[in-house]
Amino acid sequence: MRPVYPTMTAHNASEEPWRLDRLARTDGRVRELLRILTREAPDDESSLGEGVWVRHVTAMHDDRGTLIAHVSKSLADSSWLPVIGAVLSRAWNGEDEGSVAFKVQGAPEVIPLGDILKAEGPV
Repeated sequence: MRPVYPTMTAHNASEEPWRLDRLARTDGRVRELLRILTREAPDDESSLGEGVWVRHVTAMHDDRGTLIAHVSKSLADSSWLPVIGAVLSRAWNGEDEGSVAFKVQGAPEVIPLGDILKAEGPV
């Protein structure tokens, strides 16, 4: 699979360029964790989870320590969202940050990870 990366932006990136560096490291950690946790995709060299990440996570934004992942509506409606959320949270925790939220394409609100990981799902 040819590497495809989400767009990476950050609050105050011009004065704090290290924020973009940590988003890039987080992207790498997510991909590695997904390769460990999910089986290989039958049609390419990636894992199933990495394929979902590449196709459905379009952007990552560091908003003063909260990572906001922009995702497709189809990912938000699937059972993959909690998996991606848990892996992204673990990877972001590697940067000594823990707050993760999702912005679904076309939706006005941001959904905190805690709402996604509730037993009953997003509200």
